[in-house]
Amino acid sequence: MQPRRKILASAGTAAGILAVLGAGAVTGSVPSLDSGLHGHVLYGPTCPVERAGHSCVRPYQATISILREPTHRLVATARSAADGRFSVRLLPGRYLLEPQSGRPYPRSTPQTVTVHAHRYSIVTISYDSGIR
Repeated sequence: MQPRRKILASAGTAAGILAVLGAGAVTGSVPSLDSGLHGHVLYGPTCPVERAGHSCVRPYQATISILREPTHRLVATARSAADGRFSVRLLPGRYLLEPQSGRPYPRSTPQTVTVHAHRYSIVTISYDSGIR
């Protein structure tokens, strides 16, 4: 058991450690595991007329492609849970979030977000249901 611990702790196995932790792509150096995104995906409107005290927006399960800016290289894919929330570990930097949209609805627009060292950035992704 002791030799295994030493192997996992070596820098050469960073890819294996990150794969187990679900941190996304490895870019050649050991990334900070304390930065990334916390997101919430919303879908609406869900009713033709919104009444006081009743929301016409609900959480939404969606897949979001995360591309590194400015290269547009895919570094991760996130899938929101039933409550619309997702979290992904990322290196500090700028990213383009591309939510997968339906044809023609539901649809969402790409957005750029900056991840800072030792912090999780918060992002909300809104999907348009097409109801008018």
